[in-house]
Amino acid sequence: MEVVIEKLPDIRVAAVRETGPYSRTAPQAWRQLSLWVAKNDLLSQNSIFLGLRHDSSITPEKNQRYDAAVSISEEFDPSGVARELYVPGGEFAMYTHQGSYATLDRAWDALYWEWLPKSGRTPAPGPNIEIYLSDTAFSADKEILTRLLLPLQPL
Repeated sequence: MEVVIEKLPDIRVAAVRETGPYSRTAPQAWRQLSLWVAKNDLLSQNSIFLGLRHDSSITPEKNQRYDAAVSISEEFDPSGVARELYVPGGEFAMYTHQGSYATLDRAWDALYWEWLPKSGRTPAPGPNIEIYLSDTAFSADKEILTRLLLPLQPL
């Protein structure tokens, strides 16, 4: 597992939150956000699409919170179904996963249970972040790239 530690800035996003099992809520949140992005003509070359997983593996599935999010400029005023959030910057363990979204949970498990104990690092409070690097309309499952960002506390 090739993990890089990077310091990233805060990112202002518009987000749609759903609560429940990630397998159900993530697609629901993305459907809503995608319609909102299209309605507000927000898609650009600079758009960053993020998924925010707020809860740990010990959180009951019915209480898990997921935000589908898209980066927005300071000038844009989100309204309607999406709400404004600032994704906190800081130091992150970054791993680029290649493959289907169905295998993301296994990649998160490897990051937490294999890489983290050997790293000498500690997770910081805050959501785990997924940055979606591929357009799934044009990518086969095995080619999809997703960057996983695990927030870290300073040493």
